[in-house]
Amino acid sequence: MRYIGSKTRILDFINDTVSQTYGSVNGAVVADLFAGTCSVAELFKKQNAQIITNDYLHFSYALQIAKIKCNEEPQSKIPYCEALSYLNGLDGVDGFFFKEYTLEGTSTSQYSRNYFDSENARKIDAICVQLASWLRDKTISEDMFYLLSASLVDAITKVSNTSGTYGAFLKIDDQRKYKPLKLLPYQFIDNGQVNEAYCMDISELIDKISGDILYLDPPYNGRQYPPYYHILETAVLYDEPAIYGITGRRPYQELLSPFCMKDKALPAMINIVQRAKFKDIYISYSTDGIMDYKELCDALSVVGDVKCFFKPYRRYKSNNGGENTTTKVKEIMIYVKKR
Repeated sequence: MRYIGSKTRILDFINDTVSQTYGSVNGAVVADLFAGTCSVAELFKKQNAQIITNDYLHFSYALQIAKIKCNEEPQSKIPYCEALSYLNGLDGVDGFFFKEYTLEGTSTSQYSRNYFDSENARKIDAICVQLASWLRDKTISEDMFYLLSASLVDAITKVSNTSGTYGAFLKIDDQRKYKPLKLLPYQFIDNGQVNEAYCMDISELIDKISGDILYLDPPYNGRQYPPYYHILETAVLYDEPAIYGITGRRPYQELLSPFCMKDKALPAMINIVQRAKFKDIYISYSTDGIMDYKELCDALSVVGDVKCFFKPYRRYKSNNGGENTTTKVKEIMIYVKKR
């Protein structure tokens, strides 16, 4: 899944930094509280750490259940693979996704939107309706609901007519738009631990958990995540939100993150680190982030001993002339050993 700020390509750097400064994470309690698509949490789960994940977006929570909380298929009246087969065989219905996110559904609306092929949108609607019905009548457990929703999220990313996020759709159809939507099963990782997943604001969760290692991967810039992943959020919630504009975004004013605001990011991060009940804290950041990393390190030195580790990293960027370039920046792992 293409995701803003994904750490998939620098997992070795993260792993090496933790190995050098902490050692083996086998049996340690590791928290990843900006979990996103869970790539870092998965890294440590495979090393048999007990994992705590969190993200305030519901589609991320679905991925947390599938990848982190579940060591095996959750108990439910209908087995996972049987449920997937049933969902894949559903006939489509004219629901929210068809009416709001296809050319056919929006043909008489103020805005014409082209996120999905009409057949795939109808299939998404049918799956969302069925999942809600199963959850309501307790045919599936809550964990099974989110596990199946995670399969739906993955399937949607493979047939969306977008460049990777959902801030806009493509004007010219990408061929992936016409691929038939299909839900695929997850392969579970069993780390032999009781793992936890949360969908909360980090400032509300931080006082309620504790452990050995805290990994923090806050946003680097002013791009708020909700508008870029609103389609995936609606697929999990299926709440028919009052969308607006050409992109059909969900309202997100109540979800604005201080970590995306230049004047609020630094005090918000210091507050989290100060309150954290973890001795070893790792913060992923970048030399072109909205927080000056040197100021961040100076502020963190009040609560612990600070070390920085750097890795050159090529980031795709559009310049003002319209030409696409790659800008070389440095990824940083800031390690704080709290006193």
